Amino acid sequence: MKTSRHFDFIIAGAGAAGLSLVWNVLQKEELKSKKILLADRALKPVRDKTWCFWDDQHHPFGDLVFHSWDSLEVRALGAVFREKLRDYRYHCVKSDDYAEKILADARRNSNVTLLEAEIEGFTFEDGRAVMQTPQGAFSAGHIFQSAMRPPGFQKLKLDLSLLQHFTGWHIRTGKPVFDPATATFMDFDVPQGNGVTFIYVLPFNRYEALVEYTLFSEELISDGEYEKGLRDYIGGRLGLSTGQYEIEYTEKGVIPMEDRRYPAQFCRQVWNVGTMGGLTKPSTGYTFTRIQQHSAEIVRALAKGAQPPLKVMSPYRFRVYDMLLLYNLHRYPETSIRIFHELFLRNRFDRILQFLEEKTPIHEDLKIMYSVPWLPFFRALYKMKHRIFTGA
Repeated sequence: MKTSRHFDFIIAGAGAAGLSLVWNVLQKEELKSKKILLADRALKPVRDKTWCFWDDQHHPFGDLVFHSWDSLEVRALGAVFREKLRDYRYHCVKSDDYAEKILADARRNSNVTLLEAEIEGFTFEDGRAVMQTPQGAFSAGHIFQSAMRPPGFQKLKLDLSLLQHFTGWHIRTGKPVFDPATATFMDFDVPQGNGVTFIYVLPFNRYEALVEYTLFSEELISDGEYEKGLRDYIGGRLGLSTGQYEIEYTEKGVIPMEDRRYPAQFCRQVWNVGTMGGLTKPSTGYTFTRIQQHSAEIVRALAKGAQPPLKVMSPYRFRVYDMLLLYNLHRYPETSIRIFHELFLRNRFDRILQFLEEKTPIHEDLKIMYSVPWLPFFRALYKMKHRIFTGA
């Protein structure tokens, strides 16, 4: 197929992964002359997601952080754990702020082309990667895509699969209710009838917060059930009746949590990124920080004229940890809440966040594993041995 235009890099999909990759490419001096095409069905910033992450103050998006917290709170089995972070801070970035900033930077660069089009597929032809759209075919030396599941996706080995699904309300109250320095990281003291369920609360000031109702389960629930969960929590935990707050906007989402190993490539010279690249951490759903790390690795390789990395995102031992916790979340929801209770009871929050970030040395991993109930993990180890002892 003859392509209508050729670029050095095509970035297909303008979500967190695609935008992060654009931003990283534009920051790299060695890549400033490269021709880039950014394509998606729509390239207009939309406030539909809030991305949360933690770090030690070295993240590159300081001007895009909407709010940060230096204290976190967790509730489980009637206990309240609250701690001021020592090494980390917890941040949130709003998707529209993120998109608006990076798209504006892209438009100011004459070497970047923006294309609003449906992405129909990818191939490798005549030594080039090709993207098909209704507006024609576009080729590049490298394509990075977060828009389509890779070929053979349904045939990839899979034993455990949950959905993390949520609805959140950004609410504004008429009286001071919130502590803007403390975020509720997880509140499990809510009805647990549909799978592991928790609420998190991100206060932006004394009068505004994002309240998110989140579940780990195989099936989605109805809009009415999400809304009931939010109203019951806001009324019960926050003490606000329906007339005492306004809903500024609503966000919804579904994140896969599974042990499937996503391939690095869609086809030759077409690289999977973001969730399509397997960057979502199976046991938690956190993706944003991992996207930043992957984008930086890709750009370092491109700047050297090398191929992007093929390595799996998580080291083997962390894949095993994820698999064991995911097994319990899937099979034993009540036991999972006990695990979270013991985890936050017996460990500093900073240590837990470092562990979830996969930056703990193995002796710290063992301390954390020792601090939670053992039997559920031995049971999971036995049930998942066919995966764990063959490379996870």
